[in-house]
Amino acid sequence: MSVLRVKFKKAGDIRYISHLDMMRLFHRSLRRAKIPIAYSQGFNPHPVISFATALSLGTESFGEYCDIKMEEDLSFELIQERLNSVLPGGIEILDGKYIADKEPSLMSIVEASSYRVIIYQSDFTEKMMNDYLESFMTEEELIIERKKKKKKRQRYPEFKEVNIKPLILSLEFEAIEDSRIVLNTTLITGSKGNLKPEDLVKCFESYIGISGFLRDHRIQRIDLFQNINAPKRNLLE
Repeated sequence: MSVLRVKFKKAGDIRYISHLDMMRLFHRSLRRAKIPIAYSQGFNPHPVISFATALSLGTESFGEYCDIKMEEDLSFELIQERLNSVLPGGIEILDGKYIADKEPSLMSIVEASSYRVIIYQSDFTEKMMNDYLESFMTEEELIIERKKKKKKRQRYPEFKEVNIKPLILSLEFEAIEDSRIVLNTTLITGSKGNLKPEDLVKCFESYIGISGFLRDHRIQRIDLFQNINAPKRNLLE
């Protein structure tokens, strides 16, 4: 048996379906497309398919990945055509390749994620945003509060302070387009640490001291990387 690694996008209204629903959607679509995939053994067999990392609800992505164990090696182009014909709007297979069955799992190789943050705000100039970002990134510590894992019989949540500065690989201004501020950021993801772009947005808003400034925003994941050093390599490279 071989494994097909595919890259796909999740955009538009379908960004509001959960990670669990996304897995179910792929299971159904693979059956409908008549893709000869492998099934697990046991009382309740299911398709052998694994995803790189869960995407926050409401976040679009143009760089999602999953591994599909195949019973028969069809060409990627044929699988791409069949799947795209049955997948709902907003989900599209973009690229793929066969990998060795014993290669490390997607979850174990992810080290970073890149995002585009679109802020619907017209009161800031390019210079103001660049000044804020430069000052923000020169801070030695950027602290956020995270909820601790709940203990047995614990009635109220407990929080801890976390310095997210080491988890931010880059944060840059891209453009102001039609009263929208566009930022690009690359964040540590996976076993070495994990920073959600939503937490970065909240931290930046708190830093500039303008409540609600970033409330109306949209986040897009651009890609996932297996190497944080330059040049960064995505999960198909």
